[in-house]
This record gives sequence, C-alpha cells and structure tokens, in this order.
Amino acid sequence: MRKKFKYRKKIKNKYFLIIILIILTICLFSHINNHIKTLLPNKFIIDVALKSNNYYSYNEIKNNSLSENIYNYISNKLLKSPTNILKNNLNNRYDDKEVKTISFSYMEKKDILVYIYNSHQGETYSTKYLEDYNIIPDVKIASSMLKDKLENINIPTIVEESNILNYMKQNNLNHAGSYIASRHFLIQAMEKYPNAKLYIDIHRDSAEHSITYKDINGKACARILFVIGLEYDTYKNNLSIVTKLNNIINEKYPGLSRGIMKKEGYGVNGVYNQDLASNVILIEVGGNENNIEEVNNTLDILANVIGEYINEKE
Repeated sequence: MRKKFKYRKKIKNKYFLIIILIILTICLFSHINNHIKTLLPNKFIIDVALKSNNYYSYNEIKNNSLSENIYNYISNKLLKSPTNILKNNLNNRYDDKEVKTISFSYMEKKDILVYIYNSHQGETYSTKYLEDYNIIPDVKIASSMLKDKLENINIPTIVEESNILNYMKQNNLNHAGSYIASRHFLIQAMEKYPNAKLYIDIHRDSAEHSITYKDINGKACARILFVIGLEYDTYKNNLSIVTKLNNIINEKYPGLSRGIMKKEGYGVNGVYNQDLASNVILIEVGGNENNIEEVNNTLDILANVIGEYINEKE
C-alpha cells in the first residue's frame, strides 16, 4: 500500500511541477512579449523606412498602408505564440488576394490629379528620431508621404521616381541646372497626365528652426513657403493658384504659411519651370532643421488644403 501511495504521490507531484512550469513559461513569454513590443519601431518609423526604399512605388496593400500591416503582424500575430516565430515568415503574411502589384501602365491609366517632383532631390531634413535606423529623411520621402495622404482622400497622385541627380551627372549639369533636369521629367509628366490639377515641386528651406517651426493645434509643424518666379509672361496665373492655396492655409491654420516669395533678378532662377503651365507650383516644406515628424504633421494639413482646392475646381 505504501508503494502505491508513494507512486501516486510522485505522479501528483509530477503533474504539479508540469503545471507550475507551464504557468512560469506563460508568464515568462508574456514578459518577453511585452518587452519586445516596447522595442518595436512604431508604424511611423516603419512607414518612413519603407518609403526610403521606394517600396510604395510598386505595392498597394488593401486599404491599409504596408507599414501598418507589418506592425500588426509583428506585434499581434508573430508574438502571440513561439511556434509562429518558428513556422511563419513575413513573406507569408500576404497572399495573392491581399497584394496587388501596380505596374507603371496601371499608374498611367489612372486619372492623376497631382504630380509631385523634386528639382532638388538631395535636400534633406534633420535625422532626429531616425539616427538609429540609418535613415536620412529627404524631400523625396516627404513627397511620397504627401502622395499617400492625398490618395487617402481620393486624390490620385504620383511622385516622380526618376533619379534627377543621376540625370544631372549624365548631362554635366551643376546645381544651378537642376531645374533644367526636372523640366525634362516635368514635360514628360504633362504629356502622361494632362488632366493633373497641380504639378508640385517640393523643396525645403535652409532657414533656422525658429523660422521654419510652428505649433498648430498642439502639433509641431514645419512651416510652408510658396515660391513664385516672376521672369516669365504668365506668372500672374501661377500666382493666382498659389494665392488661393495660401489663403486656405491662412484661414484655417494661421501661422503655418510663411507667405509667398516672389523671385526675380540676378542670382535666382526666376522661372522654376512655371512657364510651362499655370498649375506648376513650388512649395518649400520646412527647413533642414525640421525633423520628419514636424514635416509629417504639415503634410497632413497640406493634403487637406490641396484636396479642398481641387474639389472646389471640380
């Protein structure tokens, strides 16, 4: 009887130890899970990282951004079970029904309403928040971000993906020739997207942060400056459009705009390709001391302003 009792007691102790081990394992994994989540890059950082690799030029994931899908996958699916980490990989997250590849022909068939390009593709912003990710935010990233925001309010938009800096090197153009290079691609875009309401050249200024920063409704923003050349006959038409955009900003977001800078004379371009059409405009979003979060907050506003302008025209 004693042997049977001892045997049963050993079995009970064995099961008890197993239960304790299971509880400890669950607690440990929960702790690791929560710790890992605190280390995950947020959706905004993932979004910037993807745009820096031009991923957004080729893929569209349902109604959500790719960054949100990746973040949700890592934080919700991948970390729910240790077996998921072993069995799954990110490539299996999307099936043919979820991913739609956008070919250039598909983009060309869309009724593009806004074309965005950067005559000065090399202009960069502050690397604050992004140093650890080895990402240098620039005006091209800002342009892609604006594209997404416009498309979220149903305004088909495209960003010039050609490397303007390479074109300048190939054609022996110095910095002053950047508008000659961007003109080449702008003319092509006008032929491809003749129904566009705006052709926007996105730049950033080099003014001090105290000049290019503004708190708008509790959000840190990079201020906007419109630039109009006066050395072509039809500049008043371009000025009229910029004035409308500037008025919307001043009415709804006072202080965000630094106004309209009119340029002519020695040492400036004075045209900025605006002689090609009245709806070619140049916008400086922030300056080199603004970080990408400030730029992003401003682009939220700019997208709404552009949307209001285009909807009024239609």
